[in-house]
Amino acid sequence: MKNSMKTCALKLGSIALCLTLGACDDAELGIDGADGAGEVHFRDGGDGTWGTGKLNTNFLGEDGTFPFNSIPTSDDPQAATRLHAVWTTHCVDRLNNIVYDNELFYTSDLNGELGISVSDGELGPATFRKYGDDNVTCTVSGQDWKHTIWGIMTRDAADVVHNNYLMIMDRRLDPNGNRIYKWGVMVGNNPFNPDSYTPTCDEDEDPDEELFGDVWTYRYYAYLIDGLSVDPATGSFTTVPDVFYTACRSGAVGKAISWNYAPWEWGTDVHELATRVVRADYCGDGTPYTQEGNRLQLDDDFDINSYGDVNLGDEAAWDLGLGRATCVTMPREHDLRPGFAGISCSIEGQQVDLPVCDPQANAAATITTKLGD
Repeated sequence: MKNSMKTCALKLGSIALCLTLGACDDAELGIDGADGAGEVHFRDGGDGTWGTGKLNTNFLGEDGTFPFNSIPTSDDPQAATRLHAVWTTHCVDRLNNIVYDNELFYTSDLNGELGISVSDGELGPATFRKYGDDNVTCTVSGQDWKHTIWGIMTRDAADVVHNNYLMIMDRRLDPNGNRIYKWGVMVGNNPFNPDSYTPTCDEDEDPDEELFGDVWTYRYYAYLIDGLSVDPATGSFTTVPDVFYTACRSGAVGKAISWNYAPWEWGTDVHELATRVVRADYCGDGTPYTQEGNRLQLDDDFDINSYGDVNLGDEAAWDLGLGRATCVTMPREHDLRPGFAGISCSIEGQQVDLPVCDPQANAAATITTKLGD
């Protein structure tokens, strides 16, 4: 493992040489190119008018183009998604009060552990080694994670391995004080140049009400969630070791956090339920009953969100224990409203028709929602 990590560092050493002497092509860089280059499509940002309530999405957030939602924190050569190294040219030796700039450092360990960790949505400090002298170490933490380069290898269904390079392009706090990261995937040929990267997240169209004049500030950012795996078919959450999940704000998993249902504050069950609320997943089985951009308002038992307009029409009531809606008065998706006859769910092998919400059901709910348009 140590030798393979040195090989990775050697490749970055070649890159550093290219940066000194001038432009190099992929062969000179020694990285055989980075997969995923080509035209990238993002959703239209709209006209900047959102009206009443929050904008939902039917997109869970799983990325089919660049499969980087789940990033391992250990180097398993047999894994379908493998993090084999992280590199930086800026590192701090806090013990000796030395700041290294424009020198190559990388993660490495004999047993495959890279020292990468996430806690409460934030990357923790990690020890890096200097290329060419493993005895020189330093720490990457906090804002120093910005512009770090992540080597990701993915294995497709045909067992073909693809090399990908990610960069943390920016790191900041969202309006609720939660840490967010802007990730990019390399589509150019210079791993150290942020201009060689394009965002891995689709564009988030839901503005932060506190910053309405600067709605695009967080549009390509993601939250990091330790130990989370999300089933793209059912939307179910499970806990897995040695991995962190990148939850784009444009997807429901991240959007639920942007609405302040962070798992490190309220637990995984609340976060999962909020994700289903975002998608109008009434049955809790992964089926959304909405389209991207439909508006809603929320009220909950946690004093996080409350109705801006109590006279809006009821949509649904949601139960934390059941992980789904208990009743639906009117669906969020406009095309389903004419002649609406209710929602039928398959629950434990039986078809269950969700009733229209009444005051008693709303009072017993963990979260209730109203139609914003």
